[in-house]
Amino acid sequence: MLNKFKQAAVFSLGTLISTAAFAEINANLGATTEYVREGISQTRGKPTLQAGLTWQHNSGFYLGGWASGMDHRNDDDLNLEADYFAGVYLPINKDIALDLSATRYTFNGDDDKSVRYQDYDALSASILVNDRWSIRWEGSQDYLGTDHSWQSISTSYVFPIRDFNLEFYLGNYHWLNKDVEEGAIYTAGGKSHYWHFRIAAERTWKKWDYRLTIERTNLGKSYDAGTIFQFGVHRYFKLL
Repeated sequence: MLNKFKQAAVFSLGTLISTAAFAEINANLGATTEYVREGISQTRGKPTLQAGLTWQHNSGFYLGGWASGMDHRNDDDLNLEADYFAGVYLPINKDIALDLSATRYTFNGDDDKSVRYQDYDALSASILVNDRWSIRWEGSQDYLGTDHSWQSISTSYVFPIRDFNLEFYLGNYHWLNKDVEEGAIYTAGGKSHYWHFRIAAERTWKKWDYRLTIERTNLGKSYDAGTIFQFGVHRYFKLL
């Protein structure tokens, strides 16, 4: 019996080593002139640092984390968003792939319980064509801790132009059950959704990624979501 346990242990160790050989770990660290999330500024026009770490297996499974500084609003002290995710990338054929993931969004820096409870979970599904055109859905049953359901539907396309990539993005963000008292609306008139448009130019040079974006929503400046110009520089590292 002991020998069987030893054999099982050796087999398990060998499996882990084999699995690690077909996986890689990537990290990134950078800065941006403004952190914009879903078309809305999270730093009120101020620059911030960002970082991420992703483990990816050749089977398509991946997991990781990403973080950005925040300077949210005058009525809270949030200073950090940290997100944790896991998912799988599934090629259907040589042109089409699916990407399915789950993400835990967390917001940190404020001791007020009502602010801390803005943390929420979301699921997402994307269809990708040639890894350039994507259609994405994301949904949550407790968006920003309001106990109200929310979803986004977006599409983007990336055009390669010489050494640059040019991205066009259009997204719609929608409360599925409105509640004025819980803040599950976007305007005083009770509007439950808004549009977000983005154009981005990006170039990668010697492991540095440079990105210039122009973003616009139909929410306006009252939501820190008017026309926003943003420039970011990130460095990518392959750790394994």
